[in-house]
Amino acid sequence: MFETSRSYFLKSDHILIPMFRGINSIKALKMGFDFADYNNSEITAITIREKSDSIEWSNSVTLVTNAYKDGKRRGLKVIPKITTSASVKSGLMNEADSRYYDLLIMATHKRSMLSGSVFGSIGDYMLKNIKMPIGILSVSEREYPYKKILLPVSENINTRASVFIALELAKINRSKLIIFDIRKYDKKKTHGFKNLFDNIGDIAKNEIDVKIDKSGDNTSIREEMDSIILSEDPDCVVIGGRKVGNEKLRINSDMKFVIKDQRIDTLFIEK
Repeated sequence: MFETSRSYFLKSDHILIPMFRGINSIKALKMGFDFADYNNSEITAITIREKSDSIEWSNSVTLVTNAYKDGKRRGLKVIPKITTSASVKSGLMNEADSRYYDLLIMATHKRSMLSGSVFGSIGDYMLKNIKMPIGILSVSEREYPYKKILLPVSENINTRASVFIALELAKINRSKLIIFDIRKYDKKKTHGFKNLFDNIGDIAKNEIDVKIDKSGDNTSIREEMDSIILSEDPDCVVIGGRKVGNEKLRINSDMKFVIKDQRIDTLFIEK
């Protein structure tokens, strides 16, 4: 897929998935399993135990051993790993900085529109400081695997790497993919997703059920997204951002609006 353009490709041979208590991590793990199965990848399921944590060590062991057992049943290579650190943030960052991994996938619960945090303290920290590609899944009550995925195409809220992930996820889940063309809101156009729209026919032939929607009479990305989510009722929307040079990633107000939408899951990809 998009063999002629490496800018759309995101390597995922070695995937790191942090395991936390609760159902959110299970959804991230299931998604990681699907990517690993599709790409013949290796997964490391890691849990970080804080030194001050009074929770029994056995609870941490259970998280990663269950991930290992579930992966083994699917014929996947899953490495269970437990580390102790002063904080979850520092422990996870140290592991991610080992340069062994290609992609980190983690899940968080939805934040309120009034909250200053986008993905919670750990998610926000990782997104701002990590040097490797990361996918953060902001979880609502939608079921996985997804039946319908929304891919808004605008350089204000998306990147070529996240387009690539959306296409892979749609193929893996056998989902209907709605490509929503809202490029009219891009004031500064660099690539304009030219390769994507030049190859729509090939995508449709590649076992992906694709529907193309274009922006309507609305006057902002927020209005456009609110309208299409209401009319199409997707299970997940895939958006993304990228760092420029040595600058930290900036999540603009349109991205925050989409990520915090309580009606659907959001997968945010940063490369």
